Amino acid sequence: MIIINNINIINNSTNISNSARANWLQLTNVDNNIELSNQYAHICQQHKQQNKWVLFINPEGSSIEQLAHTHDIDASKILMVNYKNSIKSNLKVELAHIKSVLSKGNCSAVIVSNSSFATQEIAQLASSARQGETRCFLLKNRASGNSPAARQQVIH
Repeated sequence: MIIINNINIINNSTNISNSARANWLQLTNVDNNIELSNQYAHICQQHKQQNKWVLFINPEGSSIEQLAHTHDIDASKILMVNYKNSIKSNLKVELAHIKSVLSKGNCSAVIVSNSSFATQEIAQLASSARQGETRCFLLKNRASGNSPAARQQVIH
């Protein structure tokens, strides 16, 4: 694993799904929209060899726009869903929906932006990702004010 500007970049083989020790879930904090867009681009590039979708849940609009303008990303394999529920001023994505998407394996990666999950919920997401052989990325943009202390973690 290489860390560049507080962004985790995982070096992996070309066939992620066959790797017994694949990192199925990754938590990453970024400091601004440029870093977030770069993280989005890296994930898309990492998974473009697979003939599956990359699903963005609650992506930050400006970072997606930057992704489209500055990186060579095939938009035909990208799905975006804005599913936000305002509870105590936190953005909370329905855990059951994400677990379902992860466990079905129709996407090569699922990227969830600026949502908070309890430790047991993260463990459930990791289990669903492993089951469906779908990489799950939980990204927090500290500039958006939704992230507590800086944290980077990879769950196998």
